Amino acid sequence: MPLEYWLDREPKQFSYFHRLMGYSMLSLGLLVYTFTTQTTHIQLYLPLIFAVVLFVSPRLEQWLKYRYNVQVQRNVLFLIDIAMVAAALSAVHLNLVLTLCTFAALIYSTINSRVSFFMMSLAGLWGVTIFYLANILVFGFGHYFAPTSTELTVLAFMCLIAYFAAGSVYQARRVYVASQKREHYYSQMNRYMEFANQLSRYAPQQLWQSIMKGETEAKIEYKRKKMTIFFSDIEGFTELSESLIPDDLAFVLNDYLSHMTEVAKQYEATVDKFMGDAILIFFGDPTTQGVEQDAKTCVEMAMAMRQQMKILRERWVKMGYPALHIRMGISTGYCHVGNYGAAHRMAYTIVGRDANLAARLQSAADVDEILISDDTYQFIKDDFLCAPKQPMELKGIQQPVKTWQVMEKTNARQTEYQRWFDYEYKGFHLLLNLDEVQNFEYPQLIAVLEKIIQRIQTQQTLINAQGVVRLHLEDEVISEVDILPQEGNSTLPH
Repeated sequence: MPLEYWLDREPKQFSYFHRLMGYSMLSLGLLVYTFTTQTTHIQLYLPLIFAVVLFVSPRLEQWLKYRYNVQVQRNVLFLIDIAMVAAALSAVHLNLVLTLCTFAALIYSTINSRVSFFMMSLAGLWGVTIFYLANILVFGFGHYFAPTSTELTVLAFMCLIAYFAAGSVYQARRVYVASQKREHYYSQMNRYMEFANQLSRYAPQQLWQSIMKGETEAKIEYKRKKMTIFFSDIEGFTELSESLIPDDLAFVLNDYLSHMTEVAKQYEATVDKFMGDAILIFFGDPTTQGVEQDAKTCVEMAMAMRQQMKILRERWVKMGYPALHIRMGISTGYCHVGNYGAAHRMAYTIVGRDANLAARLQSAADVDEILISDDTYQFIKDDFLCAPKQPMELKGIQQPVKTWQVMEKTNARQTEYQRWFDYEYKGFHLLLNLDEVQNFEYPQLIAVLEKIIQRIQTQQTLINAQGVVRLHLEDEVISEVDILPQEGNSTLPH
């Protein structure tokens, strides 16, 4: 068989091939030694023993691996090799060149086989024992370290080089194959990660991260938990869809959904689904900070979305689109959350009365209003200022629902570290979001604000308290006024 065939085999099969090479070269050395020296021909029986060992070793390997383990298998075969080498060295009476070459090949094989230090020490004692037993029982004691013939020296070094070359080429080949497999697996892993990232966009971020970590299985199951549900939509979006072309409508919708989703991501909310312009979001699964904190975080997120919507509305108006507003409803209560559907197609969502209640509250909310249920209010009342509303009759809800309108955060103060500025007065509207301003843009903003202040101060000097523009003295027009004569005075001459 060609050498490449053996080089591409598994390590176990190449180990047998390498052993076959070593025994063949050792047998060849014994033959040349026998016919180039004046000695008996009893050494010629050793190659037959080598052939028997090679024939038995594959079956012995399987039995040892089945009965014990790979380490025991490797140690037993190593001891057999030591015994064969010791017998061969006894047969050549420690011929100098053959002994050196054999020891070099043996050390090389030991390193590649990853034999432990204890086994190497044991193998040394075992080899010495076999060597002396072979001398006593078979080959006798002769002249050791005798000079080596030229033919045997050349043959020994050629065999050693071939043995080293085969092992080195195989190791290099294994390294190359391993690197190719690693690159293949790495590219496949990147490919699957890219697919996973693309598929993750169709599921809540917390859910697919939990699945990727092995914490959650994709199977039909659900659980009952107390959660806070958020529902919102764009007021008048249906009428807007009839007046805009599909491309403009898609732009506005995607712009709105992307910004709202980014806000939800900042508050670690679970974005359940998009239903046209409506968004269903909940807090409490797969991760939760506690029912009370989940409710507070949800209301904070709603206020941030309302603030973000002001920015979007200003931008859309400048682009020629109508001014759009949102309505939001929030409810807190027990729901069933989990995977619903079939084994081959399922959806992660929530089911329960409070999920429907959040949708009904959103429908009943006014423009830019955050309407919450009484259960939600009980959790957030210490941190948010809320105005009570009349109990509402909502579709699908049997009893009137007590609701509250979220006004602002009670501890919200204008501090020097404030990130949002939204001030509106007659003829003046300042909307500033420092989170979207880069450091290098601060000087430009300061220059603009200074120009505004300077312009206001200039305008203040130009008008009086009644708002009438003041005129300079040189601009005053003085007209002649007839002075009527008074009693006792003569008439003025013309």
